[in-house]
Amino acid sequence: MQVRSFYIILLISLWLSQGCKYISEEKACISGTFTKLPETQLYIYQILPGSSPLLDSVYTDASGNFSISFPVSSAGYYSIQNNPDNEITLVVSPAEKIILNADGKSLRDTYTVKGSPETELYCEYNRFTATNLLKVDSLSGIFAESRANPDFISIKSRLDSAYLQIFNQQKAEVIAFVNRHPASLASLLAVSNNFGPNPLLSEQTQPELFLMLDSALSIAYAGNKLVNTFHLRMIDFKAELAESKSRNKLLSPGMPAPEIVLPNVSGKPVLLSSLKGKLTLVYFWSSWSAQCRQANIKLTGVYSRNHSHGFEIYAVSVDPDRELWQKAYMLDKAYWIQVNDPKGLASEYCRTYAVQAIPRMILVGKNGAIIARDPEFGELETLIKENL
Repeated sequence: MQVRSFYIILLISLWLSQGCKYISEEKACISGTFTKLPETQLYIYQILPGSSPLLDSVYTDASGNFSISFPVSSAGYYSIQNNPDNEITLVVSPAEKIILNADGKSLRDTYTVKGSPETELYCEYNRFTATNLLKVDSLSGIFAESRANPDFISIKSRLDSAYLQIFNQQKAEVIAFVNRHPASLASLLAVSNNFGPNPLLSEQTQPELFLMLDSALSIAYAGNKLVNTFHLRMIDFKAELAESKSRNKLLSPGMPAPEIVLPNVSGKPVLLSSLKGKLTLVYFWSSWSAQCRQANIKLTGVYSRNHSHGFEIYAVSVDPDRELWQKAYMLDKAYWIQVNDPKGLASEYCRTYAVQAIPRMILVGKNGAIIARDPEFGELETLIKENL
């Protein structure tokens, strides 16, 4: 009996020593080495819409090695971290045996991954994002150092242009990534990410891309909760598109511009109809949009050249934060009529004007009828001259 017990104990010990080799089909396993994180507690979180529950934790050994397994019933998003500022985002499927290696002092920027095709794809996305964020950090450093410079306004303008170039590059790379991997949960995660504080993509700005992603994921991951949630969102979006198409007819050139009544910085309501008799640009924008901030700079020239001849701008900020709105338009010298709608893109006026993304411009004639929607700046100058 003693010999038999010895062999049972030996077999159990060998099974435990194999790390991720023998696991249940319903479990995934993560193992690897995080150098510079010896004897440190690591946490595994599941990333869900609206919450991130803690699943388990494990300690690294003296060399930073670790191994942990946890139940995974369907593919989803997870995070492994030692603190919220030092983490790796994973796209995990059932029974995957994932191997991670990273510098423990900077997990997100240094990790490599094997054993999880979706996480490997997201790692690819993360690398070009990290490169662009480093460029933005460099611009932020120059901005901070230049605040006392007498030529700060000119420097800021160049920095804004440089940031917009990086932002557009990031957007183009995300679009290309999704087009390369349309049936990937990594793509769904990529289109959901901001670039710093700024949203990159939305179904409103890239409807074909989002609908293509929805179709491909619904086939590849039928029944997956994350994909089902996204699919329901796309069903709502299709309904919005149908409603927007109907509204577009009411916003055709020659149709009367719908009324807007919103408060200015003093809290006084300003009616769009009060500007009848002036050529007016209705301009939806926000402080957090890089494109809007760039448009503000361009509009200052348009405004200064034409305001004295009867041209006005009625700018609708969709910022929920009044203080940020006020600071932004003062910094940009956007000294035209400014009103605020804190309900954002979900507001009744955004729905009325079919505003699904910003910036959005509608040129309204002196008679209150719509002349054009979203004219390019060169076209805008021509239209202003023709209608003043």
